[in-house]
Amino acid sequence: MPRYEFSEGSSNKFWEINLSGKSFTTTYGKIGTDGQTTIKTWKDNAEAKKEYDKLVAEKVKKGYELVGGGGDGAAAAPKKVAKPVKAVAQPAASNGTRHFEFSEGTSNKFWEITLAGNNVKTRYGKIGTTGQQTLKELGDAAAAKKEYDKLVAEKTKKGYVEGEASSNDHFEEIEE
Repeated sequence: MPRYEFSEGSSNKFWEINLSGKSFTTTYGKIGTDGQTTIKTWKDNAEAKKEYDKLVAEKVKKGYELVGGGGDGAAAAPKKVAKPVKAVAQPAASNGTRHFEFSEGTSNKFWEITLAGNNVKTRYGKIGTTGQQTLKELGDAAAAKKEYDKLVAEKTKKGYVEGEASSNDHFEEIEE
């Protein structure tokens, strides 16, 4: 199983992925722990492989590096050589919005966050609904980034998993 690690500042995380037919298993968490495991199943092998490759590429883009050789027959993404310093300060998604989901028992929730200048916007609710929105206006961009990082850490600690928002998911314009 390919293993990727990310270490920067106080962040030391790992992420592993194992493709098997039309499903894949991901295990992730702090280095030195067992982490959490998620299994996703797709309608066919080709779709699972496409999503597998997409997730690997996303992790590499975020700065994760392949460690060990671990392989399961799938091509691993090339190791990233250099990462621009500004990439750390920006949200992961190209539109500035990061999307997280939490599913356990009958609970199926989403949470999104956007950092925009001095503002932190969130949208949350039941998967499949528009949800509710909040806007926090902070004193400056540094304070907004600190709040953004704190909120993301809280959600991931609670078990929310980052993924892609559907094309229908978006923030509605709210007064700033």
